[in-house]
Amino acid sequence: MRSMGARALLGLLSGSALCGAAHAERPEIGAFIDLQQIAESQLKGVGEDIVTYTEVSGNLAASIRNRRIVLSANYRASYRIPEVGDLSKNFNQDGILRMQANVIDEWLSTDVGAIVTRSRINPSGAAQQFNSGNPKNLAQTYSAFIQPSLAHRIGDVGFAASYRYAYTKNESGQTGALLGPPVDRFDSSTAQEANLNVGMQQSALPFDWTVGAQYRRENTTNLAQHFRALKVSGEIKQPIAATVALVASGGYEKTETSEREALLDPATGFPVLGKGGRFVVDPASPRVLTYDMAGLIGDAGLIWKPSRRSRVELRAGYRYGGFSVTGLAEMRPNDRTGLTFILTDQVQSFGQGVSGGLAGAPVDLNIDPSADPATGYQNCLFGKTAGSGRCLGGSLGGASAQAYRERAASIIVSRALREWTISGSLGYTRRTYIDDPNDPFSLDGVVDQSFFGDLSLNGQLSRVSGVSFSFTGSLFKNGQVGASDVKAGSFSTSYYRTFGRSIRARASLAVDASKQDGITADVSGRAQIGMQYEF
Repeated sequence: MRSMGARALLGLLSGSALCGAAHAERPEIGAFIDLQQIAESQLKGVGEDIVTYTEVSGNLAASIRNRRIVLSANYRASYRIPEVGDLSKNFNQDGILRMQANVIDEWLSTDVGAIVTRSRINPSGAAQQFNSGNPKNLAQTYSAFIQPSLAHRIGDVGFAASYRYAYTKNESGQTGALLGPPVDRFDSSTAQEANLNVGMQQSALPFDWTVGAQYRRENTTNLAQHFRALKVSGEIKQPIAATVALVASGGYEKTETSEREALLDPATGFPVLGKGGRFVVDPASPRVLTYDMAGLIGDAGLIWKPSRRSRVELRAGYRYGGFSVTGLAEMRPNDRTGLTFILTDQVQSFGQGVSGGLAGAPVDLNIDPSADPATGYQNCLFGKTAGSGRCLGGSLGGASAQAYRERAASIIVSRALREWTISGSLGYTRRTYIDDPNDPFSLDGVVDQSFFGDLSLNGQLSRVSGVSFSFTGSLFKNGQVGASDVKAGSFSTSYYRTFGRSIRARASLAVDASKQDGITADVSGRAQIGMQYEF
């Protein structure tokens, strides 16, 4: 378990330095309009043999990097016009924004982030990777945060304070019951996180030290759920060699969650479903404490930093009433190759997972406005620095309203060659749900596991043309009785060619497959051709 106090202190100090030291680059701002003709065929499973539609979309992209601001943003809105087959009109949005502003040199900085993407509604339902045609089991997800941070050094003593406010919302047009046991679908939440840290590094003392406090709270509309967590801890880091240091931390932590009961239909005994298929609160129910863990915590580990481009940290200790392991590895052997590995263990929720993952993503994101936007949901956000990024797939793969203990691992790698770029990611998430054990449809103690991965290869064939290949796969192992495991995978390839400075033609082919236990596999193909104009 890496100390959150130390992480916040180092992150805030380095974040302030990033903004201050960023060299000026010419801002890149672009607007695009796309017109695509798409045909889809159901190769296996239930559905229309062939459907066709036209998709019209607009795209805004921006990249700014100077002494005061580092910003990367991309937003796309699309509208589908049905032509052949049983297909409904559809409006979709996709977008990402990350910004860090240096307000006062060496004192105050502000982080801002927003994302518009999609998440899976029901873990027992389909897990298609493409958001095309009539998308099933997908919700539009919105999340945004703002985080002012204060960091400064006075002599050998450094202090840092931050406050983050986040809002996350899911919108779904699917209101009926889905396959499998009843699951409360996430609606919306507001989350807040405050950190305060004081420490000394590379001072007259033979070791570095940090003392910090963190407070997290979240209010979720589903069943009026409350999340509260307080942690106070101290950390000592002792160098034992030029590139190796021992680190140990200890403190006190209290985490609790509570909710009200769901209203049950007296005729069926099942939860009454409200807007968006979510559970309705029983107005006569009291608030029930579903999780209450308080006590001492501690860990110890090793930090290895062989160069300024590489860092490995591994910790093991006691947290949440048992054994806990966390880790971090960042490898940048050169400017073209990189790797990031993250191992976490924390009590988490859907809202905090999405907004926290967004806050942990690089400010300088690798945004390609010409990339295929039909992906079902974004597993990972890649940074411009090789191998940097943050994965959200564990959160977006299952939009449950319940809190859970999450143990997760993810790895991001990228390699840039002369004409080709290879990037990929792998992730694993294990959730142990927290719920009212007396509820007839309680998820308390249920364990599910998610595996996901993707690989992309992009190449430039000439000065005006290029090609790309991508593969995405996932496996969801559902721990609920009577629920099915779900496998999914997709492959796509595309070719583009530019004409002049403003027009780009693009053609792509894709195959998407999803398989649920006891149900015939759903396999579909997609062919797409279109034109993009840059203003």
